[in-house]
Amino acid sequence: MLTIVAIVCVSVLVQQSSSSRVAELDASAQTLSVSALRSAPLDPDITAPGAAAAVEVASRRDEESILGGLTARAQAGVPRGLLAAGRADLAALEPIETSVLAVFKRGVAAAARDPEVIAALQLHLYDRATALTGVLAKIGRTDATRAGRARVEAVVGAAVAMLLLLSAFAFFYLRSVAAGQALEGLLLAKGAEASTDPLTGLGNRRALSTALLSATAQPPGGREFLLVMFDLDGFKQYNDSFGHAAGDALLQRLGTRLAEVAARYSGTAYRMGGDEFWMLTQTPPEMAEGLLVDAVAALQETGEGWHVGCTQGAAWMPSEAGTETAALKLADDRMYASKAGRSSPSRQVTDALLQVITEQNLLQDDHVERVARLAGELAEAFGLPEHEIARIRLAARLHDIGKAAIPAAILNKPGPLDEQEWEFMRRHPMIGERIALAAPALAGSAPLIRSSHERVDGGGYPDTLSGGDIPLGSRIIAVCDAFDAMTSERPYRGPIGSDAARAELKRLAGTQFDTNVVEAFCRLTAPEQPSAEQSQAMAAAR
Repeated sequence: MLTIVAIVCVSVLVQQSSSSRVAELDASAQTLSVSALRSAPLDPDITAPGAAAAVEVASRRDEESILGGLTARAQAGVPRGLLAAGRADLAALEPIETSVLAVFKRGVAAAARDPEVIAALQLHLYDRATALTGVLAKIGRTDATRAGRARVEAVVGAAVAMLLLLSAFAFFYLRSVAAGQALEGLLLAKGAEASTDPLTGLGNRRALSTALLSATAQPPGGREFLLVMFDLDGFKQYNDSFGHAAGDALLQRLGTRLAEVAARYSGTAYRMGGDEFWMLTQTPPEMAEGLLVDAVAALQETGEGWHVGCTQGAAWMPSEAGTETAALKLADDRMYASKAGRSSPSRQVTDALLQVITEQNLLQDDHVERVARLAGELAEAFGLPEHEIARIRLAARLHDIGKAAIPAAILNKPGPLDEQEWEFMRRHPMIGERIALAAPALAGSAPLIRSSHERVDGGGYPDTLSGGDIPLGSRIIAVCDAFDAMTSERPYRGPIGSDAARAELKRLAGTQFDTNVVEAFCRLTAPEQPSAEQSQAMAAAR
């Protein structure tokens, strides 16, 4: 647009300059025509035969030229006074010129007889021609001024146009440079984004792959690289319990701490997605143990009712693995071997705690195992995720762990408990919760332990929760615990049959137990009904 405007402006100014210059030249031509008018009738050659008629034709042509020029000046903006004076002088010239020509048309003799007349006419013709020449000179000066101004305007306009063109060029050039820089920045950002985990800011799988290719390309005898894989333990349970936002925040904290450890050992931390982290460092073998201890500590965090830790597997490059694929697989295999080669912390702590209960009551060990098995199967029947099933099964094994603080005389009393003894018994869920919270590996099951003796009608203990306020895992444990208690030998009574126990559960559904949980439990444990063919065969056998 700027370029088009500049070209149009220059074209207009050049046209004005050309028009003014043409007008200036026309004014000069008119002045010559006046001179011709003034001298032609008095030219000595006019006495030649036929010369007078030729002079008359030429004079008429000069008059028309002058008159046309004056008319053109009127359209070009010459002051009206000058044009009027010019037309008057031109009109005065015509009769004088006609008179002179008339004398010569009568012949040379007549011209010789009238020398005074000729002299007077010559003087008059000279005066009027001089006046007309003066008017034309003023008009010419006006044209010259206009032409000069137009030339200046054309020069200035051309300069302005050049500046506009330069401005347009600079504008588009700078804009193209800015666009190129923006594109370059975008490409760099995209490249960084393509190799960075968006949640933690650590390198992603692509970045680790690039680093491993560089590490495996080291010349023989070069420095060793240590590749370590970390898999978080307990993160899924934390994420499901507290939500994805809290889980993301935890991953960010752990990733930041792992990156700080990696930097201290001249390495880099990566996140491959989910709860899987990696580290690649140029660490001397004598410092490897310290690195692993620091890294495992960085990937641990504990809170009320939860604990997140990690399991690791490592591989040396290139001494143990010469390629990227081999290094990743070796570290991964060692990590899973580490997981499989040890009991889980929760299982170790649980076994230790249950041994305390077993020492007090040998029957208690079998009871908790049966309750844990039933609770796990019932949780599966509800379609709960695997981690929640594991949490419920663990809580079921520990639901009576608080009884370790209850005197054996109360636990083994053959008759009903009195009110004071019940006060002791009602404390054991809270004691069990505190015991579980003291062990990070068991903390996730602590809330289920506390609520395992609540009733859906609000008559349970220790918090008198009701309905859906009681965790589903606790409602499941309550049903399984009651069923096993009714079908097992107790100090104060003998067992009842499974059918009778299920009937009792149904009777108490909606008051002590959750109705949906009771129905699911009865479907799960009810004996399979024989088919019609089986019934007929049994009848025939009888």
